[in-house]
Amino acid sequence: ETAVARGHWLMLQNCHLLVRWLKDLEKALERVTKPHPDFRLWLTTAPTPDFPIGILQRSLKVVTEPPNGLKLNLRNTYHKITYTALKNCAHPKFAPLIYVLAFFHAVVQER
Repeated sequence: ETAVARGHWLMLQNCHLLVRWLKDLEKALERVTKPHPDFRLWLTTAPTPDFPIGILQRSLKVVTEPPNGLKLNLRNTYHKITYTALKNCAHPKFAPLIYVLAFFHAVVQER
């Protein structure tokens, strides 16, 4: 309720593990009449046939399959960042920070 009223972003991960609770979430979302314009609800889930249809019908769905392996995942990330973008930042730690974040992202996706 706080996120809806204040315009926060809320992320609920691994929703496939609590499908029964999602029915309560669906009812709560139906009661929302005037959400803050900046409010966003992000749900992550593995495919499951029991996911509530009402949530799916009112959602923008994004499907992503990460590449297998750290090397392919890092390559995928770096293909999205241009050399110019890396060099345009004057801070000397920017490029190493991007590498650390990309590596962390790859490790998390591999788990």
